[in-house]
Amino acid sequence: MRRLQADQDIRTRRNGFTIVELMMVVAILLFLIATSAFVVRNIGNKAREKATMANIVKVNGLLSQRIQAFQKLLESKRSDKLIQPRLSSKRGQLVSELGDKKYYSLTDPIIEILVRKDLFRENFPQFVGDSKRINADMDTKAGVASGTAGSLGSDGGLSISSEYLYFILTQYDGLGITPVGEDAFSTSEVADTDGDGLKEFIDGWGRPLRFYHWPSRLFRPYGVGAIRRDVAGAFFIGLPPVPTSSSERDPLEVDPDDPLGRLANENSRSGGLVQSLFNDSASYYYDTDPLTVFPCEYGVMDTYSLPLIVSAGEDGILGIYEPHDFANNGVLAQPIAVPPVEGVFDNITNHNQRAGGR
Repeated sequence: MRRLQADQDIRTRRNGFTIVELMMVVAILLFLIATSAFVVRNIGNKAREKATMANIVKVNGLLSQRIQAFQKLLESKRSDKLIQPRLSSKRGQLVSELGDKKYYSLTDPIIEILVRKDLFRENFPQFVGDSKRINADMDTKAGVASGTAGSLGSDGGLSISSEYLYFILTQYDGLGITPVGEDAFSTSEVADTDGDGLKEFIDGWGRPLRFYHWPSRLFRPYGVGAIRRDVAGAFFIGLPPVPTSSSERDPLEVDPDDPLGRLANENSRSGGLVQSLFNDSASYYYDTDPLTVFPCEYGVMDTYSLPLIVSAGEDGILGIYEPHDFANNGVLAQPIAVPPVEGVFDNITNHNQRAGGR
């Protein structure tokens, strides 16, 4: 009887858990909860990344088609109606705006390059200084107050360039190029994030994509100076390497609009007259007077660039000034820091592998 009683007492004492055991269980549960939350969040971010990549690839495809149609038009006989009338007035425009009669001496090939750049900027705008006609068309077709297109709005201008990009791809029929229509995109790809009545392309986190038509400051952050592959490489994957021969020209020092280097030759001949039209300054020239004909200057001279569509990624850190920020050369995708801030390396663009582009 005594042995049976002792066994019962031992079993009774072992029926509960000690404080240490309970704390260990609670710790394990908290660890599992934290791990599950991390896994769920990671899965959610991967889904948002994929959605962002898909939208950028889609938008970039349509943009590329429109640019190709634009370039094909400029190479056709129909281009005479676009270019010739502006050739005769461009010199006078430069003299009037910049106050130097020396611009009358610029040769016809140079003037034509500038006119082609003007046409590109006007038909693929990213901020209010690019195209007055598109500004007015956006306001009219969206049924909003005059001056809405290009204005900073409630988000401080974050959605401006994406609003322009959405409009030119889905509604603008300039130069006879047919838009795809608004029904080509779903509500997960397009939104009016700032409530101004103008829609914009968004990423998987619901933030506006950004659009830069001349991101030449990614290649030369300081304007005239050395090419910075470490800066541009965060946005453009697969850039050509530095030439091994000193006699070979770096392809990133070639303006796509001027592959023969006529601008540089004319600049040398004219004593630097052409250089003054391009951006090597601390800010991007933009005359806010709505009656001004000459809206703003060109990108960095002798610098490679391709239109850039970019999402700031999960952390929301863009790492470059906004496309409407002409005071800080944001129009040309000026980096906020050189080398770039750590936050830019999760950015998704139409020229990196994460979005399937080059």
